[in-house]
Amino acid sequence: MKVCFYDALTKLPLGNTRQVPTLHGLLAHSDVVSIHVPDTKATQGMIGAKELAAMKSGGMLINATRGQIVDIESLCEQLASKHLRGAAIDVFPIEPKSNQDELISPLRKFDNVILPPMSAALSRTSKKILA
Repeated sequence: MKVCFYDALTKLPLGNTRQVPTLHGLLAHSDVVSIHVPDTKATQGMIGAKELAAMKSGGMLINATRGQIVDIESLCEQLASKHLRGAAIDVFPIEPKSNQDELISPLRKFDNVILPPMSAALSRTSKKILA
C-alpha cells in the first residue's frame, strides 16, 4: 500500500508515507481517502461537491473526524451516480442524543455505506442502522 497525505503545513513523512502538495491531487489519485482533521472554520465543508467529484472514480471515503467536514448531500449524489464505490461515516452533522434516538441520515439508503457510531454510547443505534 502506498500511503499519501495532504496537510496545509509541510510535515516530515513517517515510514513509507509521502506528502502531496494539494488536496485535489490527493483526492484524484487515492483509492481510499480517510479524513482526520480538527473542526475549525477552515475545515468545515472541506469535502464538498467539488472535492467529491475530484475523487478517483471508484474511490471510497472515510470520515473519522467531525460531521461538519463532509457535505452529506454531495456524498449521496456521488454514491448514487456510482462515482464513489462506498463510504464509512462515523460522525454526522446532527448526532443522536442517546441510544434511544434514531440516526436520521440520507446515507442510510445506501448498501455500500457503513454508519458506525463514533460514540460507544450509541451502539444500540448502530445495531438498528446495520440491521
